[in-house]
Amino acid sequence: MSIHKLGQIKELVALTVLGLLSSISASLLLKEATSGFVSQHGNPIIRAYFDFARLTHHPLNVLIVFLAPMIWLLALLTHYRIPRLVLDCFGGYFVFRMVIGLIFVNALLFVPAASPSLLLGQILAYLPFFVMVWGWLIWRTDYFGHGTPQQIIAISEAKEPITSFDYYHTSIYSVLNQGKSGFVGVTRSGRLLVLVHHLMLINVLGLALARVYGLLQKMI
Repeated sequence: MSIHKLGQIKELVALTVLGLLSSISASLLLKEATSGFVSQHGNPIIRAYFDFARLTHHPLNVLIVFLAPMIWLLALLTHYRIPRLVLDCFGGYFVFRMVIGLIFVNALLFVPAASPSLLLGQILAYLPFFVMVWGWLIWRTDYFGHGTPQQIIAISEAKEPITSFDYYHTSIYSVLNQGKSGFVGVTRSGRLLVLVHHLMLINVLGLALARVYGLLQKMI
């Protein structure tokens, strides 16, 4: 198996995991909607996110059930390379969903009546999704137009040769390292992206702590 083919399969694994996490997150929200959570609160952001989840959840399931296996078979059983645009469209969609999801979890701070299952779902589904999206986004940005790693964003702790695994590992490590980003910007655009990652990471970790506290309050 060629290096390019192996790299494409590894990216497909990451995007498949992102699709599953995104579907789980939407399922949790739609489950809360059936119990009357959304209709009981007039927060426009929550209602807008619910509408977004309902609009994208079923098409995403269709993609996972039908399109994803076809792409996998294409990648594994043929020598044909999947167009870069197809993978970037999937990745771009997950980046967009990550941003929308972050707005939603921030909005829930103003809804103290959120149910324990919804709070727990945010912790279990959104944080891994956030980590995986940033791993893909920084990997894709660093390789864009160059083909060699660490030209836009460097990984200070990684050793040569750098692979896509190092970007996901560093993204996970940034969470475990109390919000200190393991990425270092090399160019101006790289430094800007790392700054956005750091700010969003601090926000997500703060929200996770708030959710744990809210969950414990509900359980007491």
